[in-house]
Amino acid sequence: MSHQSQIRALHKVSLPAREEAATGQRFTFLLIDGFAHLPLASALEPMRLANQLLGNRAYSWRIASLTGAPVVCSSGLTMMTDGPYSPLGRGDTLVVIGGSSLRRNPDPRLSHLLRREAAHGVRIGGFCMGVYALAHAGLLDDEECAVHWADIDGFGEEFPKARLSRNAFVMSRRPTAPGGAVAADLMMHLIADTHGAELATRIADLMVCNGVRSPKSQQKVSVQSRYGMRNPRLVKVLKCMEANLETPLTAQEIADIAAMSIRQTERLFARYLNTTPMNFYANMRLEKAHTLLSQTELSVTEVAVACGYKSTSHFTKSFRLAYGVTPKRMRAVGN
Repeated sequence: MSHQSQIRALHKVSLPAREEAATGQRFTFLLIDGFAHLPLASALEPMRLANQLLGNRAYSWRIASLTGAPVVCSSGLTMMTDGPYSPLGRGDTLVVIGGSSLRRNPDPRLSHLLRREAAHGVRIGGFCMGVYALAHAGLLDDEECAVHWADIDGFGEEFPKARLSRNAFVMSRRPTAPGGAVAADLMMHLIADTHGAELATRIADLMVCNGVRSPKSQQKVSVQSRYGMRNPRLVKVLKCMEANLETPLTAQEIADIAAMSIRQTERLFARYLNTTPMNFYANMRLEKAHTLLSQTELSVTEVAVACGYKSTSHFTKSFRLAYGVTPKRMRAVGN
């Protein structure tokens, strides 16, 4: 049997199995080339286990692409679909899962589809880069949404009307999860809303998860764990630095936050981080600049301002010292 024949045969086998499960809550996962496989698997497994534990088809799902063709995920695996996307009914749920192409190359067909489905009462969510598809369609204006921590700065510059969250996921009429295994937590909360927290906990146990994360959980490892220290004064300072990259704090303000003198604060940073407060702060700002240059179309001047630099020339010099290339050159090479 040829490869294409095998694909057609697999497609014919997979479709009826899901169509017969057309009761209860219905989900369609719309995959875009380059999507991450883990969020999809993390979303499907809680529903499968819920059906198993409940003894009925409380949840059904369908895998679709815009054309019905197989979709290649970020790891290179090819994912079969149940066919092309077809309109859903009011109360059904559509989840878009896509790759980095959604960041810079919005598909007008996809935006039209999402706006049409939203107008017909379909609940629409986005996992991983799928959140970009919702934003390009205008569905996140004045809506809270969870964006991956590595993308949130660029996302906020491109879509200023969206209310960004750094939490693990957002439960709303536009459910969003930044990717990875956190999609399982979001799905378990949706299951708990309908069938109770006990069922969600049983599902977590079967998935060997250490509980179900709250929507208020943070995406990133804590500051303490990330830098291998638990000094409360230093933790407080680092959190304030992260929250004030566009308008940097002065050395005196940093010392005031630590409730120490400037000299004592410098010794604190030297002991735990082997650097000075201002050097550490500058690196934070340059990391944000690197992200904005990579993920947005902001000019070099706009990036400089967003990262707390009053002078573009100073920003360019600092960036070149840190990365060995000017901001303009980095963007030209990246494109």
